[in-house]
Amino acid sequence: MFRSMRSLAALSVLSVLSVLPAAAQEPAPVWTAGLNPQGGGLFVKSPDGKTLFRLYGYAQPQLTLTDEDNGNSFEESDFRVRRARVDFTVDYEERYKLFVEYDGGPSDGTSLVEAWAQAAYVKDRHYVRVGKFITPFSAENLRSSRALDTVERYLALNAMFSLPALDVQFGPMLWGHFDAGKKVGYFLGVWNGNASAGAGVVNGQRGNARDNNGDKEVQGRVNVKWTDAFTTGAAFDLDKEEAQTLTLASYSGGRFIVLPVTGDRRGWDLDAHFRKGRLSLDSEWLSADFEDTEARLSGGFAQAAFWVRGSEAKGGVQPVLRAELSELTGDALDAIDGRRVVAVTAGANVWFNGWTRWQINAIGEHFDGRGNGSFKAGSGWRPTVLSQLQIKF
Repeated sequence: MFRSMRSLAALSVLSVLSVLPAAAQEPAPVWTAGLNPQGGGLFVKSPDGKTLFRLYGYAQPQLTLTDEDNGNSFEESDFRVRRARVDFTVDYEERYKLFVEYDGGPSDGTSLVEAWAQAAYVKDRHYVRVGKFITPFSAENLRSSRALDTVERYLALNAMFSLPALDVQFGPMLWGHFDAGKKVGYFLGVWNGNASAGAGVVNGQRGNARDNNGDKEVQGRVNVKWTDAFTTGAAFDLDKEEAQTLTLASYSGGRFIVLPVTGDRRGWDLDAHFRKGRLSLDSEWLSADFEDTEARLSGGFAQAAFWVRGSEAKGGVQPVLRAELSELTGDALDAIDGRRVVAVTAGANVWFNGWTRWQINAIGEHFDGRGNGSFKAGSGWRPTVLSQLQIKF
């Protein structure tokens, strides 16, 4: 009898539960995860949508073919992995952001490329960023290495990286837009001025070098979006160099001119960009005046690209043509045979899909002398071919 009463009670409880409101039986909110297409990364999103984790990665195996007169250690051909990077980001409430990037590609060891925290003090308009990150002086440098139209950035910019300068630095920066329509953007920051994206030795320290002097580097930039198709930018850079070496090199890495520099450095940069339909036009020019050394580095490029078929997202072919000039001038160059490099790059971006790209750049470089670096011959044209396969997620 007691067993029958317990069974009857259990059935009554089940009957009551079966008629409770559906909301009381709904499962708890869950996190969502997935893979964004076209290299958009893996993501994990919180139930309320306020927190977003993302993981990105890409690798760039590269082949270099060049003239043996450039004096490279590999002479004429070289295989390497240019970059092998993993990025991790966290966004919270579309107001706070954490970004960390590591590179396993450098020959001198794995390096911390970037690591910064960011907060919007006026949401969706004005931000403060602190940590190690790309400084805003050069528009081409602000483009991710996995989104460049050519295999390498232009020669004058690479020369500044060699100090090291401009690349990635430690410090705080304010950035954002002056107007609600985001037509006019600004960047203003202060940095140690002696960091590098690589893991090599910088001022006697490896990779993430602490500052070794009392001077700081100041940079500012303003971008103006005149129309949906046309934008321009202007930037300045102020710093005081410790004793360092400025190297103007070929695209293969062969050293053309090697110049010790020290003291005050004053730089400026101008750029312009036009994109409409399948056509894109880009140009940039920088100048860095090393007053105490009596030397000036100047250089830039003009580039045209056109999608003859398809697109990046769906796969396609985009030929690219770039012409550039880089030179060192001033009394410090009087005893050196050569000052100028003219380079022409004819290449193409071949996208097999939104994840995979093959880049081929055929480059002709004209040097006006032998320089004082590794070159084995004097003035003249020399060929270099850069071929790179990139896969990103």
